[in-house]
Amino acid sequence: MSVIDAIRKRRSNGMIEEREVPRDLIEKILDAAVCTPVHYNTSPWRFQVLTGEARNRLGKYMAQCFVENQPDPEAPAVKAKVPVIEKKALRAPVIIVTAAAKSANPRAIEEEDVASATVACQNILLAAEELGLACIWRTGSFTYGDRMRELLGFEEGTRLTGFMYLGYPAKQPPAIERPTSGPYTEWFDQ
Repeated sequence: MSVIDAIRKRRSNGMIEEREVPRDLIEKILDAAVCTPVHYNTSPWRFQVLTGEARNRLGKYMAQCFVENQPDPEAPAVKAKVPVIEKKALRAPVIIVTAAAKSANPRAIEEEDVASATVACQNILLAAEELGLACIWRTGSFTYGDRMRELLGFEEGTRLTGFMYLGYPAKQPPAIERPTSGPYTEWFDQ
């Protein structure tokens, strides 16, 4: 399959079996993830691979961040949502937390390092597709604040870019018609 065909075929798939993914497949995916352009060779990519009980810890962190951001953390509606949020981390047997570390290079621009780590998320999606795995890129409000970064133990200045839910597909999503670039493109020759 050509790269263009793979890009057009790929679909986010959250319908994932609770079956262990071999470590060597995860490593292949992560090796593909770091094949992104990055200015000044800063190597900003940081990953945490969560499996087993580590996913429960992430679910608790997600719920904690949710509660801390509520105007009334003790409200019954907030308390009722906590177990629902905690279970979100159990939607796949593997979660890869992706992030961009702050570079020590004074010429590095933070947005460029974050962009490279974000492109790494796309590489994860494409590599998973090639290996016959389902993957979906999740974010959420707690992704972009310091609290989740602190809870996960990433160093200060690191910016999270996503949570990649990975596993074997329970079923394949239906194919969709992809748009063309036409409506989003302007051409200039002068």
